[in-house]
Amino acid sequence: MTGSMSTDPRAADDLLQSLRAQGITTVILGGSDTHGVMRGKRIPMSQMAGILEHGMALCNVFWVIHLDESGLVARPENHVGYFPTERDGYPDIIAIPDLATARVMPWHENTAIILCDWHLPHGGAPLPIGPRSILKSVVSRAADMGFTALSALELEFYLLNEPRGSEHLKRAAELLPMQERPSTYGVVLGSHQEHIGGVIRETMQQFGLPIEACNPETGPGQFEINLRYGRTLDAADHAFLFKSAVKEVAAQHDLLATFMAKPNSAWAGNSAHLHMSLRDDQDRGVFFDPEAPQGISAVMRHFIGGILSTMGQLTALMAPTPNSYRRYVPYSWAGSSATWGIDNRSTGVPALVEGENGTRIEHRQAGGDVNPYIASAVVLAAGLHGIENGIEPGDAAADDVYGRPQGTVTLPRNLGAALDELSDSAIARRWFGDDFVDHFVVFKRAELDDQSVAVTDWEISRYLEAL
Repeated sequence: MTGSMSTDPRAADDLLQSLRAQGITTVILGGSDTHGVMRGKRIPMSQMAGILEHGMALCNVFWVIHLDESGLVARPENHVGYFPTERDGYPDIIAIPDLATARVMPWHENTAIILCDWHLPHGGAPLPIGPRSILKSVVSRAADMGFTALSALELEFYLLNEPRGSEHLKRAAELLPMQERPSTYGVVLGSHQEHIGGVIRETMQQFGLPIEACNPETGPGQFEINLRYGRTLDAADHAFLFKSAVKEVAAQHDLLATFMAKPNSAWAGNSAHLHMSLRDDQDRGVFFDPEAPQGISAVMRHFIGGILSTMGQLTALMAPTPNSYRRYVPYSWAGSSATWGIDNRSTGVPALVEGENGTRIEHRQAGGDVNPYIASAVVLAAGLHGIENGIEPGDAAADDVYGRPQGTVTLPRNLGAALDELSDSAIARRWFGDDFVDHFVVFKRAELDDQSVAVTDWEISRYLEAL
């Protein structure tokens, strides 16, 4: 036996009967790693009853695999918290299926998927570095404060005419987008993408993901798809599933989908704007106050204040790769400053005031490379920190923040500086735990170490002949 009872027996039996009635023969059990990559196994239906009772064992080594799987990150000698290592033989952890997330995958034959939470073995606690568990803990703390968080993500990605599952050795300028000409919100040029855009929308809706809108974005072959708001854990699940699903559906059409923050320096970056609001225990929106200036309640002001006051400390979690910082250039529409304004897209955190049910914040810092669970946890925790401490956000920006003097930019400009701030952040440790913060910092510093010895195209172009 790998663990204690993992699911309610009656609910598990009902789910198995439903899956069999739909002709399901294979179930994917998977969950998020630190990067936001789905890890898991395909399970025959004949094995599902036992797994729903005891959980699914799998080696914990994927928590220390580089994103390109070129090697493993070693645990530092003085590391105290949870960190998989060869010294322990990379033991198993247990995947506990969340039955509420079960859904049929329409682009695979007779296949369903169930998202899992990662647990320590032998009936142990949630894995302290698991992104979904981190978000669940923050959502629980919001409930303790009397709030239910609602959120939604706007996700941008490129479709490229590039081979899937191979070594990608081209220079950035040599990547071939599905369509060479950009057309921001362009309906006519967007029609040329509809052969795949329509397939993605329809497939995602069949998959149970609430697509709200789709449009061509500013880059060549770039799309933006908005997911409808919902409870924050559900919204993060939807975004996580969406990113994997788009990659699989695109591959079936001989295209490579990438959520990389900046695939080409001449192209627009991929963003992941996150909208969030809070409701009270009477299901009333608490961000809108018709008697307050501009309709913004004290709760919303403090929520924004918390986000702005912690934005630098938490930047590494929202911008988790060296490439993430390539987005932060003027007029990129990326949130590159700890500022806010009323529907002002040059700020880091616009406030959108649309009555009791529509008033929300939009956090514009994250790129498409962000882990949706981590991003959601960051925004919610930072906002709740502001409410707890009554943090005021200062005056709303009514000007072009991008046009301000350089000195007004207060956020880390590279991953190394961002990791320094995260490592020192008492707030991050209070909300996410030492194990998570320390593992994340070590893991991402290893990424920087690899980058530091890589010879880039820029270096060849600049130095090869001149020196």
